[in-house]
Amino acid sequence: MFQLRRSQHPLPSPGLILLTIAIVFGAIGPESRAWAQQGVQSQDLLAELKTYPHKIVYETNRDGNWELYTANADGSNPVNLTRTPQVDELYPRPSPDGSKICFVADEGKGPAKLRNIYYMNADGTGRTKVAENAREPCWSADSQSIAYMAGEYKHFTFIDFATKGLFIYDLKTGKTRQHPNHKLHHLYTLNWSPDGKWFVATVHGGMGFSHSIIAFEAEGDKVYDLGLEGCRPNIRPDGRQITWGNGDYCAGVADLDLNGPMPKASNIHNVVESKDPIETYHVVWSPDGKYIVYTQGPKDAKKRLGGLVPELPGVEARGWNIYVADASRHNRWVAITHDGKSNKQPGWVAAKREVTKP
Repeated sequence: MFQLRRSQHPLPSPGLILLTIAIVFGAIGPESRAWAQQGVQSQDLLAELKTYPHKIVYETNRDGNWELYTANADGSNPVNLTRTPQVDELYPRPSPDGSKICFVADEGKGPAKLRNIYYMNADGTGRTKVAENAREPCWSADSQSIAYMAGEYKHFTFIDFATKGLFIYDLKTGKTRQHPNHKLHHLYTLNWSPDGKWFVATVHGGMGFSHSIIAFEAEGDKVYDLGLEGCRPNIRPDGRQITWGNGDYCAGVADLDLNGPMPKASNIHNVVESKDPIETYHVVWSPDGKYIVYTQGPKDAKKRLGGLVPELPGVEARGWNIYVADASRHNRWVAITHDGKSNKQPGWVAAKREVTKP
């Protein structure tokens, strides 16, 4: 068990006092109040984020259909990028240069339903199909290739580790090649290291592992267990650290060494902690490594019994919202969505760099 620390704020903010009164008297519905159960959010962090240049993209279900939204880092100016009532867009992954977003789309009905991979421009235009019956996409550091896992079954499933075979799609040529290790399966939450030499992912019930976070060669067959409990890793853009869901209630951070004799993680600690039944998931580094974005929300016991846990892409997650936290401090966080409309799977859309003319 992880020991929760007391907030560094001695007194609640006036905003929290008003929020508590609203909850007590029923002014806020149950789907919107989950975020308020985790202590006092940082108003000074919210002020910082108002001038932070990078945006956040996430999946959300506001009216019975899944769409991808972007918002400023403080949650302001939410914009629906997809607007497709007959298609569920999920699992957005922005390219490192901030120009594009790859994602999965659940298309079709009944037995014909499939999860497919697309990419589009960061403003939602230029939608291009990458692969059918595929999932778990991620980008190369140069934003020119997308790696993904093929679906394990011909029929649709929400289970994220139902994967078999890793493939790499080249944006310039439109051609796809398979990873040389054809034994890769039951992987999810793929990450491609900045130097292009490694992938990091969670494996569940496959490749000789029960459940682990592993690193494996991008062009070979060597596989290493990083020794991290939990799942859904994300490599910091400079490759120096890793964050992940350290159990159901913690956002873990560790130093990451991919240049030694074998990949290893060290100096493990938690930067965000929640308390049962509020879970912490989907942790992702900001482009400069200063912040993390993540989701929190309550368990759903009924869905859990059926295998459809709320953290899975496309599974309803009532009361789940998006948060941003300071990656260098413990539990210095702020909520940037508040409606509990299944807001999850966030990622950072890097601001375009201005080119200075000589």
